[in-house]
Amino acid sequence: MARTLNQILENEQPEVVARAEAKAEQMRLELRLAEIRELLGKTQTEIADAMAIKQPTVAGLERDGRDLKLSTLKRYVEAAGGKVRVDIELPDGRHVGFAV
Repeated sequence: MARTLNQILENEQPEVVARAEAKAEQMRLELRLAEIRELLGKTQTEIADAMAIKQPTVAGLERDGRDLKLSTLKRYVEAAGGKVRVDIELPDGRHVGFAV
């Protein structure tokens, strides 16, 4: 019988699981940037022009494995015509949100 992902992770070292989770989160962010741009019908060149950077830099923001600064994310989203809001979930489940 095939094992589930959770069963596999239960037997893995915590450090390995933590690294995998961090990498997965970064990949989700990278996918989201391109998805946002595509939803708005914008090209990388249009985003680059609005941010006063070159198109390859936008491509790097969308796929590079680096950690984006919040200010870079804000510039990217505003270049696409959007606004950034931060939603923080507290340990007790409450949410605190604010515009950036």
